[in-house]
Amino acid sequence: MDYICPKMGKDMEKDVIFETAERYVKATGRSVFLTGKAGTGKTTFLKHITGTTSKRFVVLAPTGVAAINAGGSTIHSFFQLPLCPYLPDVKELVTEYQMPERYRSLRKERVKIIRTLDLLIIDEISMVRADLLDAVDMTLRKYRRNDRPFGGVQLLMIGDAQQLSPVVKDNERQYMSQVYPSPYFFHSKALSKLSYVTIELQKVHRQKDADFLEILNAVRENRLTAKLLARLNERVGIEPPRMEDGTEPIRLTTHNARADEVNSRKMAALKGDPYSFIAQVDGDFPEHAYPAEEELQLKPGAQVMFIRNDSDGNYYNGKLGRVEKISNGVVTVTDQEGRSIDVTPVEWPNAQYELDEESGEICQNVIGTFRQIPLRVAWAITIHKSQGLTFDNVIIDAGAAFAFGQVYVALSRCRSLEGIVMESPVRASIIYGDEHVAAFNASATDPETVTGALDAEEKGYAYGKYREVFEFSSMCSSFRYLLKLWNGVLQDTYPSEYERLQDAYKTLYEASKVADTFRQQISAIERKNLPSCSDDNSYLHERLLKSAGYFLPLVKDVREVCMMAAGLEIDNKETKKKVKEVMDELLTGLDILFYSLEAFQADCFDIERLCRVRTQCVLADRKQETAKRRLRKVEHAEGEGGVVNEELRERLQQWRMERFKKDNVPAYTIMHQSTLLQIAALIPTSKKELLAIKGFGEASYKKYGEEILAMCSEFSNNL
Repeated sequence: MDYICPKMGKDMEKDVIFETAERYVKATGRSVFLTGKAGTGKTTFLKHITGTTSKRFVVLAPTGVAAINAGGSTIHSFFQLPLCPYLPDVKELVTEYQMPERYRSLRKERVKIIRTLDLLIIDEISMVRADLLDAVDMTLRKYRRNDRPFGGVQLLMIGDAQQLSPVVKDNERQYMSQVYPSPYFFHSKALSKLSYVTIELQKVHRQKDADFLEILNAVRENRLTAKLLARLNERVGIEPPRMEDGTEPIRLTTHNARADEVNSRKMAALKGDPYSFIAQVDGDFPEHAYPAEEELQLKPGAQVMFIRNDSDGNYYNGKLGRVEKISNGVVTVTDQEGRSIDVTPVEWPNAQYELDEESGEICQNVIGTFRQIPLRVAWAITIHKSQGLTFDNVIIDAGAAFAFGQVYVALSRCRSLEGIVMESPVRASIIYGDEHVAAFNASATDPETVTGALDAEEKGYAYGKYREVFEFSSMCSSFRYLLKLWNGVLQDTYPSEYERLQDAYKTLYEASKVADTFRQQISAIERKNLPSCSDDNSYLHERLLKSAGYFLPLVKDVREVCMMAAGLEIDNKETKKKVKEVMDELLTGLDILFYSLEAFQADCFDIERLCRVRTQCVLADRKQETAKRRLRKVEHAEGEGGVVNEELRERLQQWRMERFKKDNVPAYTIMHQSTLLQIAALIPTSKKELLAIKGFGEASYKKYGEEILAMCSEFSNNL
């Protein structure tokens, strides 16, 4: 593991570290662990990456609520993993923890998503157990048919190992301890084989007071001195402030039972009967992932907290207020600034990742919804539920802290030390560090070494993609297996076809030797420290162009023979099934090679185009598409109707990003990339023309139509 913590001035800190992390994620294949203290902007970075990267990605989290908040799915649901430990290579353990029979086959569509995945984003990584990460590794390697760690997929892991830790049941601990030094994600066997960098966001945006930050850092890093502890305990017994609106500082507790007791007592003291709001649950929405209470009981005077952001900016997740009145299903809340806010039910979607049939993009399909008033009774909440929130004033009841990181999470929720009231003195014994976390952090290497290697990482990623095009070994292996399956089938029934197939294999095998030599040439060019972009490296461009001229005719002939053989009838059902599977693998590999070589013949090509070629070939449906149609799909002008106007495309993408930030919804729900590209190609100037574009309906027009037509009109006028 390498470590990045760039040294810089305060004004430049955020931009430089963000840029460093962004470049690693977007322009290299190196996996990244993005960490940082509470309030440093980890969630902001997640939203930025998901809104701007061109890589195919999914966002996963260890719990249902965390997944909903991150706009993704749970790790278990995406990979269809059983809810029990994964204990690799331990045969002597009890049967219930031996996994092979408990891992069912994934649906074909899910396999396609996995096989075309560039980037796997895991939020709240500190709560992911080592065995779960190893189960993810096993699944990715299996379905991608790639034995590299995590099947060669780039990981972006976001979290803080010094905050909330993974949960291990008592009956599981004894078995896991035989396999792992600890349950933390960094002890995953797969992760230990993965070369990744750690990038730490440094600038704390939540707290500004240097003295308070010193205490927080000392608690986080388990180096709290007696002097700092005494300073913290000066906050014990202080009278909590009373806000003008009547709200009290929120109480942070270690256990649900304590929070429930405080809230019930406070609610009972209010006059009148409570109003009940029953959530409306439609479709598939598991109970453990409910983002709010299924039955919410409120009274006028109740202290509440908003539990999501409002697209219009009237409230945000963590905002406190007091119920003013309840009428006709509307809850009027007075916030701490004295504003009255009418609150009505909102909808949380439960979505699963699917492939868009037309564009081939990874998108989210809503399979269930949860509709409820976005409020929680909030005189008290647990420390666990407070993670990610910010308050001006808190009462901390952490005397019964039971988990590593709880005290730090509780303290770091508040903006200042003056805003904290301690229910009881903090004992040094409950601010304990974990030796495994300490050792993990100590393993970090010199940050300047890794930061300085970023340019080389970007070049290495590009050159690696070029070499990947000329990796013929898997195709040759598939071809040999195909001939073995067909031995005795084609020989008797289709002797001439069998001979052609054998000749095609010889052609591919001989070409593979030349390809190996050319891969060495690419490596030699890389060692000369020449640019990886073909536009800036004429020698590289010339060599790739020459390779295309040599390999394309050979690959074309092999493809034609294989496609001919794919249409031959085989009577034996079992043999037919096996032949089809291996033939699909072989043809996919040949398609990727063929269209990648064609890309090298273009005046301008880049790594993104090579990645698109690979994805489109993997997604191609051979039952429905001829080779000609697949070719057209791969080398498409990226917009139905003509060449994309790059200036308009960039403006549309910028607009989509702005709407994404404003509306706080996934970018694909605003407009699919394929629809955006069609607009940039066709430049519609009327409602009729805009509605004629595939993927843009009346609902989209109502929300965004006028804005889009205005951009198109402005672009046309400037032509």
